[in-house]
Amino acid sequence: MINNLPEEQQQAIRAIQKDISSLYATVSEEYKKEWDLECQKQTYTECPDVVKQVEKGAEALGIRDKCQIIPVEPDYYDWELQQRAFRVNAPSKEHMCKSVILENTRCTHNDISDPLYSRYYCVITQYVTPVNTQKLLNFCRSLKNKEISKKYYNYRLADPDVTHQLTGYKKGGVCPVGMKEPIPIIIAESITKLEVSVLFIFNHHPLTISSV
Repeated sequence: MINNLPEEQQQAIRAIQKDISSLYATVSEEYKKEWDLECQKQTYTECPDVVKQVEKGAEALGIRDKCQIIPVEPDYYDWELQQRAFRVNAPSKEHMCKSVILENTRCTHNDISDPLYSRYYCVITQYVTPVNTQKLLNFCRSLKNKEISKKYYNYRLADPDVTHQLTGYKKGGVCPVGMKEPIPIIIAESITKLEVSVLFIFNHHPLTISSV
């Protein structure tokens, strides 16, 4: 593990990491071409039910040919984030993302039918930038032109059982693709500004991650 190395070696490795990320940015078009080729390959033989759920969701959205489902080592999630990014050939650790289900506990209703004022949202964010619930509150209020009072907004992680019921995925393993219910999705603005328009989502099964 990088964190176990002497400080001087850690700094040297992180300097190399920055150089590699910069290199990816300069060859983004070539990266995308290679990405499209890799999407045509199936890198796994066994497919758990939860991974099939992701595949079916991607097919329903018409994006299966733009996705990769990548098998990783059993201890993969114990690695440092940058090491995990290298393992899946991500352009940078900033491309490593996660999905969480957040509940507005003060919402005046209990459903998800109105994407502008939903009880639940699936929020996709970077590992390096946790969800800022205050910014989320302000953004969601703006969806209704701030017509609804602040007192009717309060975001927190949804109960694990509710998350599983809505998505079919367990807490800590939510994938925005293939969710059982059409939960409105919010993507962090920082993700949309990434140099290479690819994001890697840790999800569903301990030996696989999805990238889109």
